[in-house]
Amino acid sequence: MQYTIPEINNGVAKVQYSDGTWTFVPLTEDMTEADLDDIVHRITPPHLLTGTTPSFLSAGTTRTAAEKPVQEYVDPRPKWLQDRQTAYGTLESQIEYITENGLAAWQTKVTQIKTDNPKPS
Repeated sequence: MQYTIPEINNGVAKVQYSDGTWTFVPLTEDMTEADLDDIVHRITPPHLLTGTTPSFLSAGTTRTAAEKPVQEYVDPRPKWLQDRQTAYGTLESQIEYITENGLAAWQTKVTQIKTDNPKPS
């Protein structure tokens, strides 16, 4: 779907579609080209769009608009690895530990972390 920006006033762009219809889009300084294209795509007039009907929807269906729930992130790493990485801490904290306690102390700590969180054979 092609569109043109014929004017921008006070941080608001006029978006004109190929059929002559138009709308306004507020802009932000940190907006990327992909952000703008996505917004314009989402507000494209229905007569310029084509699609396929999902199986749960038919004409005459009444629905309630609602915010889409945020899906809980499921960490794909094995539990033992998650536990080790949590125990290691951030790279910054690891470097600080080595700086304050020496490399030998860090190696001892890593050995203990691996013992406490064994990798299955």
